[in-house]
Amino acid sequence: MRICFTSDFHGDLDQYERLGALLRTEQPDLLILGGDMFADGDDADPPGSQAVAARDILTTRIDAWKHMVPGLTVACVMGNHDWLRTEAAVRGVEDTGRLRLLDPRRPWSCGGVHFLGFYLTPPTPHWLKDYERLDRADDPIPDFGGELRATQDGEAAPVDAAGWFRGQPALERVLGGIAPPPAPWVFVCHAPPFDTKVDRLPEVGPIGSRAVRRFIETHRPRCALHGHVHESPEATGAYADDVGGVPCINPGQSHETLYAVVFDTDRISETLHHTVFA
Repeated sequence: MRICFTSDFHGDLDQYERLGALLRTEQPDLLILGGDMFADGDDADPPGSQAVAARDILTTRIDAWKHMVPGLTVACVMGNHDWLRTEAAVRGVEDTGRLRLLDPRRPWSCGGVHFLGFYLTPPTPHWLKDYERLDRADDPIPDFGGELRATQDGEAAPVDAAGWFRGQPALERVLGGIAPPPAPWVFVCHAPPFDTKVDRLPEVGPIGSRAVRRFIETHRPRCALHGHVHESPEATGAYADDVGGVPCINPGQSHETLYAVVFDTDRISETLHHTVFA
């Protein structure tokens, strides 16, 4: 099965146009969107405005893509810049049959391969916290400063870092309760594994998840697809790394051109190629 994977458009409509052109050329069987595909939302109603934009973008774009690529299947995960109301909106698009939202509660099979999605991430300096958790329960509370907001009663409400992160289960606990699907399977996880070639920020270093890395090493999917750290390919010169024998792939992203990968699930190492990097 031929897969196209990309992530982190943050509402950039030019990127959606570029993706359409890539799909026309590559003709994949499955397109996977790796989270953070929409803008954060307007100041008046961030969750509501993002949810509306997500529904409209996905409905319009997927219809166009499937017209260009007959038989195309589309799947996605959420990211740390997505609101809970956006997840509900994406599930509404899923109900129309246009795509599949991958999550850890519902392993999904396509083309003889199972897929498991996961979209919680370790803390970031960004203000939106719905899908951010401590990586491990004993991690210190981050002090990023500035206002933090999370969804409460359907609205974006201010939260304090200690109250938010101590009130949520850490990634290691959540991932520890997830059973992998039957082989062969692919892990689609917004956050990359810690201390690899796919989780580096320039002049900062690795910012990925230790819990994600342990999950990959323990359960050994056929491959793992990640986003989140846009700059990692520039920082390391690589968009893939080996973690316990598992290819972990993060195409990165930019504003000027589309960063995406295409590969065949039966021959990942031989067929994997990037739209920018050799």
